[in-house]
Amino acid sequence: MTSSTSTGRGPIGWLSHQPYLLLSLTSLFWAGNSIVGRTAAGHFPPVTLSFTRWLCAFLILLPFAWRDLRTDWPAIRAKLSIMVAMSVCGIAAFNTLLYTAREYTTALNALLLQSSTPLFVAAWSLIVLRVRLTLAQASGILVSLIGVLVIVMHGDLTRLASVEFNRGDMLLILALAIFGLYSALVPKRPVIQQTSFLAFIFGCGTLCLVPFFV
Repeated sequence: MTSSTSTGRGPIGWLSHQPYLLLSLTSLFWAGNSIVGRTAAGHFPPVTLSFTRWLCAFLILLPFAWRDLRTDWPAIRAKLSIMVAMSVCGIAAFNTLLYTAREYTTALNALLLQSSTPLFVAAWSLIVLRVRLTLAQASGILVSLIGVLVIVMHGDLTRLASVEFNRGDMLLILALAIFGLYSALVPKRPVIQQTSFLAFIFGCGTLCLVPFFV
């Protein structure tokens, strides 16, 4: 009892009960991933970058997740198709397409297009989960889109007329649509430890990239 109580009161326990902070950190790290992907564009093939990234993440996480993976394997096997689909969408396909798109598109276009991510999530949630947006959620998405437009256009929305789209933008839209599907599948994942979930999709997603990497 003392051990679990002390853990809950520690920094990790406190952080795990701060959903808004965690969501903000997620956006921050996602932005960092995009910057690294844009910087590495032209230096490393997109598949190589994606494969190396997720292989390293899997190997780092595996020692901490091994015991939970063994315990949770029956639950994972019961929903194996969902777990594999999430691995393909969220790990292999999305990141590889994102890195590929970064070789062709501009930072401005990428910001504009990525602001549409909630729309893809909402669309897939309606298709997969039959969940409709509430008025508050739709208003939040609209405010977010307007905010992004105002920031990247420096308050001059007439600049939208000069924005040109290329094949990198089309790849980015496809990547965001796939990520939307991944997000919609999250509620269907088995009820397992987070370490087990992450280790499986990291490892499975990496395996899916092996043929393309080779």
